Amino acid sequence: MKKFLSLFSISLLALILAVPAFAASKPIDVYINGSKVSFTAGSPYLANNSVLVPFRVVFEKLGLQVLWDAKTGTVTGKSSNLAITLKIGSNRATVNGTVKKLTTAPVSSAGTTYIPLRFIAEATGGTAVWNSTSRSVQITTPVSKGKDEAAISALIRLSNQYFNEEKATSFYSLMDSEYSYTESVAELNESFKAFDIKNTIDSLEILDIKADEATVYTLESSRRIGGAYTPDTENEYVYTLVRKNGSWKISSVESQSSTVLLTREHGLKPAANIPQNDADAIKDTINKYYQAMNEQNPTAVLSTMTSYGEEYDSSLKADLDDFFASYDITYTPGISNIYYYSAKQAAIYVESKDKEASEEETYEQGLIYILSKSDTGVWTIDDTYNVYNKLVKS
Repeated sequence: MKKFLSLFSISLLALILAVPAFAASKPIDVYINGSKVSFTAGSPYLANNSVLVPFRVVFEKLGLQVLWDAKTGTVTGKSSNLAITLKIGSNRATVNGTVKKLTTAPVSSAGTTYIPLRFIAEATGGTAVWNSTSRSVQITTPVSKGKDEAAISALIRLSNQYFNEEKATSFYSLMDSEYSYTESVAELNESFKAFDIKNTIDSLEILDIKADEATVYTLESSRRIGGAYTPDTENEYVYTLVRKNGSWKISSVESQSSTVLLTREHGLKPAANIPQNDADAIKDTINKYYQAMNEQNPTAVLSTMTSYGEEYDSSLKADLDDFFASYDITYTPGISNIYYYSAKQAAIYVESKDKEASEEETYEQGLIYILSKSDTGVWTIDDTYNVYNKLVKS
């Protein structure tokens, strides 16, 4: 019986070695920089604690030109600065002419040559991590800074192109998220209907690149070319990007600052051609706003502003409560000029002197108020932009 069992074991071992593709019940997956490798010539398998894979697809995915010598059973992978040569049945390989010892020799099976994956990954400067639970190998290659910089720059410029072309779906396709962007796409499309803006990336600087994350600073200008009114602005952003499945995606965009590209002279340019009743109503709204601010009455302030829903209004009221609890400022409006007008929208430039009760200094501000007219004919403040702020008395 012992002899029979011994012979059975030897036969079984020979069968396993002869058919490497079926050595494991669960296939082995290989990933290079997060992207799964598809093998068509044969399946990876485990032998002598080494994962062996068909050579051609791995060499090509690692950016190596493949050379095969059928007479000698030798395979070579080459790039501009690297040459790796392995031979079927030999536990010796060369890397740029230097002989290296292999733990497992290359194998030929069913017309396919299998090579040890970890050796190739490390010879190209990368790492290979084996996960026994998932039966997978994760290969990470060295970061090619120049290549990544080009890809990152191209990605951000493409997102800007899609924005200018008003392609909301394409714009959000460049973002990284586990969730659907359906609602965001709809909101952006609504914005495109209302505004006609051209955004320009004036400068782009890649601050940091890691294996799978990058940080980018941009200086961008946004200029109105039609549609609803909004002042031209210069904006600073910080982008965070992540590498997913071998490709870069935009993870987040944070605004660092926004400067209105409108001077005092622009704000005081000839007044818009506006019906007197609308001009009076707009200036009345601005006067009520300053009166409510001086009275520190958040409800009265909100009554002069456009409502964007209960949640938004409640948040704004809480901000006003906190502001009035921290500051006691007297506002004295002065020069004002309605320099833009349409049937439903207006922009007014206002200068005011502002003094904190506990301080001696007085500051002067130049502000732009964007107002809209409701269906009932009431003008309310949509948004506010700061043109300048300076100390005028101490």
